[in-house]
Parts: sequence; C-alpha cells; structure tokens
Amino acid sequence: MRSSWLSSGASLGTRRLSRRVERYWTDHTVRAKSFQGPEESEAYLEWRFAQYPLFREFSGLWGDHGGEVVVDYGCGPGNDVVGLLLQSGATKVIGMDVSATSLRLAAERVELHDIPASRFELVKISEGSTRLPLANESVDHVNCQGVLHHVSDPARVLGEFARVLRPTGRAVVMVYNRDSIWFHVYTAYIRMIVERAFAGASVEQAFQANTDGAECPISRAYPPAEFLALCRAAGFAATYSGGYFHKKEPVWLREHGEAALASTELAEEHKRFIRELTWDRSDMPLFGGKHCGIGGVYHLRPL
Repeated sequence: MRSSWLSSGASLGTRRLSRRVERYWTDHTVRAKSFQGPEESEAYLEWRFAQYPLFREFSGLWGDHGGEVVVDYGCGPGNDVVGLLLQSGATKVIGMDVSATSLRLAAERVELHDIPASRFELVKISEGSTRLPLANESVDHVNCQGVLHHVSDPARVLGEFARVLRPTGRAVVMVYNRDSIWFHVYTAYIRMIVERAFAGASVEQAFQANTDGAECPISRAYPPAEFLALCRAAGFAATYSGGYFHKKEPVWLREHGEAALASTELAEEHKRFIRELTWDRSDMPLFGGKHCGIGGVYHLRPL
C-alpha cells in the first residue's frame, strides 16, 4: 500500500507540474510579435539568426527537406514553421505546441505567406501526454529548438521522437547548455555576485529564473555528456555540434572574465570554465573544443 501511495503522489505531482508548464507558456508566448506582411515576417527570421551567432550553422535551419514530413515540436508563434515552409521544400510541416495562444499566432503568421493548407498542420498537444498524435515511423525530420529543457519529462518526449521518425529520419534538438558563458559568467557571476540577484538561490535555481522569466516552472541547463546520454537512452545515435551564442555572451566574457576569476565569491566550477576557454580562428570562445554558447545543439538519428 505504501508503494502504491508514493506512486500516486508522484503522478499527481507530475500532473500538477505539467499543468503549470502549460499555463506558463500559454501566458508567456515567446516573442509574440505582430507582422504587417510577409516581407516583415521573413525579415524577422534573418534578424533572429543575427541575434544568435552560429545558430543557423549548428541547427542546419532550414535545410533541404524536399518531399519530407517535418515536425516542429514546441513551435511557439511559428518562426520555424514559417521558415521550414518557405525555405526547406518540405511537403508538410506539422507544428505542435502546448499553448493554444502560440498556435493561434502561428496560424496567423503562416496565413501571411499564403501557403496552401495541405502543406501545414498546427496541433495542440498536452504537456503531460504520454504519446504524440502521430503514427509510428511517419515523420522524416523533427525540429525542436529550445523546448526540451522546459518539459517535465524530456526522456519521454525523446522516446516519442524515436517512435515517430522513420528509420532514415533525423532530428535536431537545442537545449540550454551548462558549459556556456550564460551559465558560468552571466548567471553565476554578473547576476548573482555583481548584481546581487537571486539571494539564497543555487546557481541552478538562479539560471532557471535568469532565462525565460522568474516564474518559469522548468528551465534546465544540460552538460553535453548528460544530454547525449539521455538521447542514447531514448534510442538515438547523437552528436553534439556545440553551443551557439546569444550575441551578448562574448561581450559578457570580455568585460567580466578577469574580474570573475579574481572574485573570492565565485565557485571553482565557474572559474575553471573561464580558465579552460580557448578561441577559434574567428576569436569565438570554446570550452572542451566546442563553442560555448547557451544554445546546445544535438543531431539525432534512430538506432
């Protein structure tokens, strides 16, 4: 009886967390910008790449998906749905999100571009659902940018990606990167020590509040080895491309790196990160031989 009670309690807690996640992303839709026409909509896609150096290169957006069915998991207000429809040649793009608000905005965004209804579908999903509304081996490509670090059960979602992808399919996933300037310099030093924010919080708690809002229910930063292991356990061969940057990350490092190393308050983990940085030919920082921005990008193929 005790074991059953614990299991029921954990299930109830998970359901409550899932409801919190859905409510949060319904109320806090990412960059819900209005566009006056298709030209402004397309220009915004290029602007977004400019804000995140190496984003395009690491993610492979938009890629060549001619004749393919593509899922954009956690599509938000439709940036990647529109980009994939306009640029990739995909036969069909399926945008999925837990937020009805996001899906409404995505529909309005696609409508600007006069794209045939047969080429796209927007699907409301439940954060706590155990199964995506897709048949086994029915999808050629999954795009998932900046989503799995916010979900209650990322292993389950990865397992669903493995189920719905064809044996020749591929997925690209971005999750927040712990081996990043954002984590070790911006959060741990600038925000917590210089600005005295997040008093009494762990660095993980501070990071959660320092990404998508103080009330965001879940926001994880993954060491690459940990996320690679999660992908492999879900049935994927996975490779890590590196972390693309928010454009301010190199600035934060340049302006605060030396002071952070001299700080008596900064923990050794963060100092070690700074000490071990190297630079590529374009003077972009590397940690462990990989670019160390916030956007950790992983390329997956079914085993």
